[in-house]
Amino acid sequence: MSINMDDLKKVNVDTLTAKEKQKCYEAFVAFDKNVSGYIEKDELRAVLEEMGQKPSEEELIKMINEVDLSGRGAISKEDFLKIIAYHKMILQTSDEEDIKLAFIALGGNEDKTGSVDRQKLINVIQNEFNLSIDLNRLIKELSPNQNELKYEDFRNLLQN
Repeated sequence: MSINMDDLKKVNVDTLTAKEKQKCYEAFVAFDKNVSGYIEKDELRAVLEEMGQKPSEEELIKMINEVDLSGRGAISKEDFLKIIAYHKMILQTSDEEDIKLAFIALGGNEDKTGSVDRQKLINVIQNEFNLSIDLNRLIKELSPNQNELKYEDFRNLLQN
């Protein structure tokens, strides 16, 4: 995944929960072997080698430059938090797009209007994916008197 520096600069680290931030700090400290407050090229190399990768000097420099917002040639704690928040944002955007595509594939409209037939959804889940969950019960909880699911109910069903 290539990182767009303009997007990275705009990322708000407050989208991370307190627990996620704590985990980031713990990971950062594990990377920052010389306790400089930065993940430097040799530290990044060591971590990647521990993971079985053999990055070249060029690859290490490129990785750092992709996320080094300060221009120091190393990854700061702030850079590290922004990277994690950026990744979280990308995943959430991707999940929302996947849900929208599934909604369209099952009969909804591209602009999130329209609906998905309850029985069609149940058939797809049970027959094409061979899942034995009680989807009918879940749908009834979201839309008790509906034979069709609007986008919001469809999204809630897939996210829960």
